[in-house]
Amino acid sequence: MKQFRTIIDMKKEEHYLKEMAEQGWGLVNYNSWDRYTFETINPEARNYRIDYQTFKRKADYIAYLTLFEDSGWQHVSGSQRSGIHIFLPVANMKHDSDIFSDDTSRNARYKRLYKRALATGILGIIYVMILQPSYKGIFSWYLAPTIWDYKGLQLVGMVVMETFFLILPLIPLFYLMISAVYYIVVGTQAKKLMTNEENR
Repeated sequence: MKQFRTIIDMKKEEHYLKEMAEQGWGLVNYNSWDRYTFETINPEARNYRIDYQTFKRKADYIAYLTLFEDSGWQHVSGSQRSGIHIFLPVANMKHDSDIFSDDTSRNARYKRLYKRALATGILGIIYVMILQPSYKGIFSWYLAPTIWDYKGLQLVGMVVMETFFLILPLIPLFYLMISAVYYIVVGTQAKKLMTNEENR
């Protein structure tokens, strides 16, 4: 089974994954497109824990995984640059075990998410500003302004064809705009969670 969910509130997602396991769905993977993949399991309580980390160097990523493995945690999902990492404790660990030793380290994951989301969103806005087309007049957007010399159905056909070729180069721009808004929203929500945790 596959489900789409954006991970921002990691505590909430840990509870969601626990409920899914109790219903007979065990997590297989969570990818960069915000998609969960589940497999059928015998219903049981699973103590999923989520962290947020990205690594520039592969050696640092391997050291990160090794640290958790040595501490009794199985890495279920995540990659060197994915950010989201999901862990499960080995069978002999207590059900209420945690991957964080204190509230400060637990809250730091939201800070890392906030910084990366904000930086990505701002970068997207900069790209949109650089790539934006000229808005001096809609006629100037078309590759062949002479199409306006046509009449009737010929004009309609030419406009449709030129519009198609117009949209193609704008697709990356729209994608960047949507991505920028998405990451700004994620960053804003992460900051709220970070502030709430600090004020507890």
